[in-house]
Amino acid sequence: MVMLRFLYVLLMTLLLLPSVKAQQAEEEVMKLEAVTVTADPLGSTGEHIVQPNSVLKGKELLIKDKQNIGEAVADEIGVTSSDFGPAVGRPIIRGLGGARVRILEDGIGTLDVSNISPDHAVAIEPLFADQIEIFRGPATLLYGSGASGGLVNVVNHRILDYVPEGIEGDLYGHYNSVADDATGAFRFNGGIGNFAFHVDGLLRDTNDYDIPGFSDIQPEPGARSGTLANSDVQTENFAGGFSLVGDPGFLGFAISRFTNEYGVPGGHEHEEDEGEAEHEHEEAEGGVRIDQAQTRFDIKGALYEPLPGIQTVKTRWGYNDHTHKEFEPSGVASTILDNKEWEGRVEFLHVPFGLWDGVLGLQYRNRDLSTSGEEAFVPSSQLDSLSVFVLEKRDWQRWHFEVGGRFEHQEAERARDRQQASHDLFNLSGGAIWEFWQGYSVGVNISHSQRAPALEELFSEGPHLATNTFEIGDISLDKEISNNFDLSFRKTHGHWNWTLNLFANFINDFIFLQERDQNGDGVADRVNLEGELVIDPEALLLVNQRQADAEFFGVEFETVLGLFDDHRGKLDLRLWTDYVSGELSEGSNLPRITPLRFGSELDYERGPWYTGINIMRVQRQEDTALLETETKGYSMLSVHMGYQLALGPVQYTIFLRGTNLLDEEARRHTSFLKNQAPLPGRSAMVGITATF
Repeated sequence: MVMLRFLYVLLMTLLLLPSVKAQQAEEEVMKLEAVTVTADPLGSTGEHIVQPNSVLKGKELLIKDKQNIGEAVADEIGVTSSDFGPAVGRPIIRGLGGARVRILEDGIGTLDVSNISPDHAVAIEPLFADQIEIFRGPATLLYGSGASGGLVNVVNHRILDYVPEGIEGDLYGHYNSVADDATGAFRFNGGIGNFAFHVDGLLRDTNDYDIPGFSDIQPEPGARSGTLANSDVQTENFAGGFSLVGDPGFLGFAISRFTNEYGVPGGHEHEEDEGEAEHEHEEAEGGVRIDQAQTRFDIKGALYEPLPGIQTVKTRWGYNDHTHKEFEPSGVASTILDNKEWEGRVEFLHVPFGLWDGVLGLQYRNRDLSTSGEEAFVPSSQLDSLSVFVLEKRDWQRWHFEVGGRFEHQEAERARDRQQASHDLFNLSGGAIWEFWQGYSVGVNISHSQRAPALEELFSEGPHLATNTFEIGDISLDKEISNNFDLSFRKTHGHWNWTLNLFANFINDFIFLQERDQNGDGVADRVNLEGELVIDPEALLLVNQRQADAEFFGVEFETVLGLFDDHRGKLDLRLWTDYVSGELSEGSNLPRITPLRFGSELDYERGPWYTGINIMRVQRQEDTALLETETKGYSMLSVHMGYQLALGPVQYTIFLRGTNLLDEEARRHTSFLKNQAPLPGRSAMVGITATF
């Protein structure tokens, strides 16, 4: 009831705002900066896309400066992170994550194994992002089955579509006290004639991070406090790109090498495998270590006006050879995953047809996953998918319309016995934006999306220690069918801007893990590594994939008020809140649903200086699923400050940031490790960038 009253007051206030003409008469006509969203094939700006979206770039990204993509977007409305230690974090959008949220690198999937398990890191470096684009709600129309919950696109421009004049780039370095985190990076672009090149590199080395108390929510006698054991990270990332650019178009190629070694906090290794750790950063009690290594190849190109009626042809291809190894404290590799994956797309942008602009596209994906080791719960398997899609847009007076469709055929096969699962997927979407007053608009988006089960949902059959479960997949799973409704209100002109999103998502045949009771004693079964029933509350929970209808409802609100922008400088106040509920249609709660959050941020700029203070409140989560514990609320206070200095052609930025200044014990409800691994304690970061 509190939430309903809050929504009622909020809606009435916002809908009555256009009548406040006195304020509008005095208000200078200002407009939010239009940022092109590259994940949209037609190059639309965010306010001309009917699906709720946001874009992070420039100083916003520098202030965030996170190790993983989940943390980089976790403070955006409707978005949080799965959080499995500092190296691991996948975005969770409106209560959905894992295989339902696609993460792209310049428009192509990351092609790693991060969606298979919550302790697998995403093989992408947010520090290299020029901008990060977030789509809230189904994005299957353009990017396929894996985007039924949303999409995050990291734009790093390793393949240039222009030729720089001379050399441009930046150098970066920081130190963070919470984990003795030392990170350094560089990026350079250059060109000569019709040729352009790009190189970048990063080194990161951290120790275990500090926490305000004990790691376990119920610590054992004699447990050590103040540090989260086995939470260190060592990362190396290097890339180079080359492009040929001319009047007809461009074609470019990039190669990158990424290695990432990190500890998995929480001590989920099996006791019979315990032993002395061999890595220099590991603690005496040991812990699971993960070693990632990949070599990735990318191609990107475009032809301008190649044929009558065709405005542009775009192509984007990626191939990744990704290896993921998990080591027990004894040094034995208990799990090895080798993922070789292709993904490519071709888009044909046609000239205006009547009043419609649009794109027709093809997308192909091939995945060959090879697994080995006694704890590899997903068997070796292959996946193929082929899609065709169309998106059309039209502007008419104060209206903007979008409509589109996609057909996708996906086949998955288990290598051992050639068992196959085949799905045909249909996606439709339609929406409109009406600017009913200057700067005021209302948008509606309705989508019907279908998702094929992921490999781990179809074929899993073994111990999954990251979640302390023994998982059994189901090759007969049907596709998920989502019907999503979005209603958005926006104000984009003037000193006061805001966005309000209301959404409802009804999912038929929602896939989830459910506890099993094979012996019929009314208690969820526990098993050993071989899947044999045991009487031990610490043993693996026996679960299998099940389907049932589910419902998600939520609200997102964000406002930015320009308090002044004159000789005194520029002062902005940002307020935001979001809420999502997720339940099975039978009435039981879904697990790891983000609780109510709200926050405020005050940002000030004057001359070369900028500073800000940010506080976020996360409420207690009491609406829990079966066997799930409640999570206490917490407040997170952060400050930042920067100074910009130009020396010749080089622009320097010196920055400071303090995070969790209240040193609160914060546990994220969306994390499988919430009871074993709190978020980092109080920290101070100092860094410098040099741009030329």
